[in-house]
Amino acid sequence: MTEQREIIPEDAKKVIRDQFFKDLRDDVAIEVYTLAGMNDKYNEAAVGLIRSLATLSAKIKASFHSVGDAQSLKRGVTRSPTVLISPDTFRMRFTGAPVGEEGRALLVAILMASTRGVNLTEQAVQRLAGLKDRRDIQVYVSPT
Repeated sequence: MTEQREIIPEDAKKVIRDQFFKDLRDDVAIEVYTLAGMNDKYNEAAVGLIRSLATLSAKIKASFHSVGDAQSLKRGVTRSPTVLISPDTFRMRFTGAPVGEEGRALLVAILMASTRGVNLTEQAVQRLAGLKDRRDIQVYVSPT
């Protein structure tokens, strides 16, 4: 990969620190998986974003891996880039670079993983509690 340029402007860093990261309680492991030659521009964006976020709080523990290595096999990661949030505890996965609209979802996921909180209404929590079978929720975001 080429030399990383700063992906988050200074004014946005302040907002992230003040509105999202001030309430972080527990450490949040963020694992980034990339494969050279596959989606390189998105790989650079994902790596740059997570490196930058990790500088904003000591609670964020970022690590970087290659698709195909032992860690990616353990996590079932096959796409590049992929970002996992606290994968030993949660099943939160971003495929592609979580920038743009996905960036806010990433920040909320980090906050939720750190506080073990939910961002749902009481009605939604009650409805989900009534489910008996396992559900995997997938959200797809596309600029198109």
